[in-house]
Amino acid sequence: MTEWIAPGPGSWKLDTAHLETTVSRPMRDLMEMAMPSGMGEGFDLAGAPLKTIDVGFVNGRMYSRLTALVSGGRDLPTPPKWVLWLVTRLHPAFRRRAKQSIRAIEERFWLQEFARWEREWKPKLYATNRRLGDIDPTSLADADLATHLNTVWRHVEWAAALHFRLHTSDLAPIGRLLVAAANWGLDERLVMATLAGASPATSAPARAVGAIADELARVGAEPETLRDVREASGVAAELLEEYLAEFGNRVTTGYDLRDRTLRELPEVILASIQHSRTAVSADTAGDHAFSSLLEQIDQSHRAEFTNLVGEARTLYGLRDENGPLTVEWPAGIARHVILEAGRRLVRIGALDELEHVFDATIGELVGLLGGSEYPLAAELGMRDRERFAWGALNAPLVLGPVEEPPDIDILPGRMPEMMRAILLVTTLLDSADQTDLLSGTGVGTESYRGIARVVADADEAFERANPGDIIVTRLTVPTFNSVLAMAGGVVTEGGGLLSHTAVIARELGIPAVIGVAGALTDIPDGAEIILNPVAGTVTVV
Repeated sequence: MTEWIAPGPGSWKLDTAHLETTVSRPMRDLMEMAMPSGMGEGFDLAGAPLKTIDVGFVNGRMYSRLTALVSGGRDLPTPPKWVLWLVTRLHPAFRRRAKQSIRAIEERFWLQEFARWEREWKPKLYATNRRLGDIDPTSLADADLATHLNTVWRHVEWAAALHFRLHTSDLAPIGRLLVAAANWGLDERLVMATLAGASPATSAPARAVGAIADELARVGAEPETLRDVREASGVAAELLEEYLAEFGNRVTTGYDLRDRTLRELPEVILASIQHSRTAVSADTAGDHAFSSLLEQIDQSHRAEFTNLVGEARTLYGLRDENGPLTVEWPAGIARHVILEAGRRLVRIGALDELEHVFDATIGELVGLLGGSEYPLAAELGMRDRERFAWGALNAPLVLGPVEEPPDIDILPGRMPEMMRAILLVTTLLDSADQTDLLSGTGVGTESYRGIARVVADADEAFERANPGDIIVTRLTVPTFNSVLAMAGGVVTEGGGLLSHTAVIARELGIPAVIGVAGALTDIPDGAEIILNPVAGTVTVV
C-alpha cells in the first residue's frame, strides 16, 4: 500500500493547478527550490508574517505549505491569542517585519517592484531568452552541450525564483482594491471588470497572429502550410519569424519540460492564423466598468477608488506577463536542450528510451554527457516506471495536521491590512463550490452558443478543438492562450475572478463561466451548449 507521508512539519496542501502526476524530475527539483526562494523574498518585501511557501513532492504529487515566520520548522498547536500577541511584539523577527509592513504599504513596494520589472528584469529576460533560444543544440559537441545545459538551467532557476517573488507584488494592489470595494458595497465582479485591457501580454499572441493574417488577406493568400505563409510575401515571412522567435520556444501544452513548445505544433500555428479574428478592445470594457462604479461611490471616496484602480491595473498585467517570460519561455528552451541530450544518450546506450531523459536530474544529464556511467539506463528506466505508476494513485488533499489559522487582527504594524488583501485575492484565484447545476461565475456580457469540447489539458485542446468551440476543462493556465484565442467561449470547473481563465476572457472578449461544479461530467463532449456569462449559467441544448 502506498504511503502518503508529509514532506515536513506542518499542514501540506495538494496543488492541482500546475503540474501533472508525470511531472519530470528536473521540474520537481526546480519547484522545490524556486518557490520557497522567490516567495521568501516577496514575503520579506511585503512585511508579511510568513517566512515562505515550502514545496515537497510525494509520490509525484506537489504539496505546499505556508511557513510561519518563527517556529515554522516544528509541528506545534496554534498558541493562545495572548501568546501570539506577545510573540509578534517581542520576537526580533516579528519586530523587523512589523516595521517593514509599514514601509511596504507607505512606499508602495509593488510599484517599486513593477518599476524594476520594466527597467531591469523584463529586458534581461527577453534578451537572455532570445539569446539562449537562438543557439541550436544539435550543432554543439557533447562537452559544449553539457556546458550549454548548465547555462540554460541556471537561467531557468533564476527566472523561476523571480516568478514567485513577483507574485507577492502583483497580488497586493488588486487585493487592496477589492477590500476597499467590499467596504463600499461594490460588486466584486464589476470591480474586476475595471481591469479589462490591463493585461496586454495575455492577448499578445493573438495580436501577433492577427498581423500575419491581415498581411495574408492583403495579398490574397490562403496558406495550407507554414511554408505557404513564408512564401506569400516578404512581410508575412518576417512577421512569422518574429512570432516564432518570441513565442515559439515557450512550453505551450503545460508547464512541465515534457510539454511541447509552440514551435513543435506547426498545425496549431497555422490554424491560429487561418482562424484569426479581429481583437476586441478590452480597454473600452474596462473604462465602461470603471465609469459605472465611480457613479455608485460617494464623492469623498472617488479619488481613492481611482488611485486604487490605477495601481491594480498597473500590476494586473504583470500577473500574466510574468509566467510566459519567467517560466514558459526558459522551460521551453531547456526542453529542447534536454531532448537533444536525450537523443545522444539513447544512441550510446546510456538511456533505453528518450522519455527516460526526464527522469534524470540536470546534474546527472551533464555527467552522462561527459562520459559518466551513472545513473545506469536501468535505473532511469525504473524511475520512469515509478513516475507513470504514480498517475493511478488518489492523492490526499492534505498531508499532516490540519492547522487553525491565527487571528490576523492581532498582528502588529500594518500586517493585518496586507494579509486581508492577500487572503481576499486568494479566494478569487479559485471559487467556492456552486450548489446550482452548471452555474458559476460569469465573465462577459454576451451569451454564446457553440459545441462543447471537453478536454483534460491544453495538449488535448490543441488536438481536438475546432475554431469557435467552447472549451470545457478543469482550469486553464497561460499555456491555453493560443487555443483560447480561437475559442468561442470557455467553461472551467475551477477558478475565480482572478484566475487565468477570467483574465484571458476579459482580454480577448470571449464569454466564460468559471467555477462550474461538475462541468467535466455533466457537459457531454460534442454537445451544443449556451453560455450565459451574465447569469453565470451553462445550458446543454
